Amino acid sequence: MQTTFTEDQLKDAGTARANEILRTCVHCGFCTATCPTYQVLGDELDSPRGRIYLIKDMLENERVPDEKTVKHIDRCLSCLACMTTCPSGVHYMHLVDHAREYIENTYKRPLSDRALRWVLARILPYPMRFRVALLGAKIGRPFARLMPDARLRAMLEMAPKVIPPVSRNDDPQTFPAQNKKMRVALMTGCAQRALNTDINDATIRLLTRLGAEVVIPEGQGCCGALTHHMGKTSESHATAAKNIKAWRAEMQSGGLDAIVINTSGCGTTVKDYGHMFRETDLAADAAAVADIAM
Repeated sequence: MQTTFTEDQLKDAGTARANEILRTCVHCGFCTATCPTYQVLGDELDSPRGRIYLIKDMLENERVPDEKTVKHIDRCLSCLACMTTCPSGVHYMHLVDHAREYIENTYKRPLSDRALRWVLARILPYPMRFRVALLGAKIGRPFARLMPDARLRAMLEMAPKVIPPVSRNDDPQTFPAQNKKMRVALMTGCAQRALNTDINDATIRLLTRLGAEVVIPEGQGCCGALTHHMGKTSESHATAAKNIKAWRAEMQSGGLDAIVINTSGCGTTVKDYGHMFRETDLAADAAAVADIAM
């Protein structure tokens, strides 16, 4: 794909990366076959190829995005199925993440959207707050039909009927291995600690049985994916930086053979820490963490 960014525009690291990605795309449309939003909605602008055109126009012209552009980019699930089928190796993830940051910085959303996104960013990454919200949703589910916003109604209907008890296995500690062969850190996550505590408990049992000493590091938390996908870069980087520092401390003290992540969305984000922090003082530490994340 031909691009027309100016030399001044390319001085920005995000724009320069977007330019590299855009120039890789050959318009083949293979991505449409695996994109769930295109398969469901049938709109070219709800496919990766369509969004790439929208992003290119927005970034090249330094245009304030309109409601139509924002709607189609917001609909992207970041499932990244398109990247698995692209013969040209278009790194769609970095492109759409940059577009979201651009939108966040230049587009003024309706008040209801801003309020909802603010609430989600203040609740979901924090397990105890999320638990309280789930309890409220459980109480409010019978009144879901009275909610004026369809998104709120959907959230109430999705809330689990049973909220699992807090697992103390998620607290900072070390689980000894049976016949120790390695030492790993387990990322316990945020929403998962409220929705299904069995996942981390089972992961710890399996790893220790296979000879891995499992460390739950002090200071780790949300991977930053939620706010990162909202384009709230400063918030997502602040959260991610805490993880990087916590894991590096363990790497430099007892040593780590791996950072185990049992949630796919978190894993994708942590493995991209090297890119996210490439222009910061944490670049080396972020790359070291990303290298052993699995």
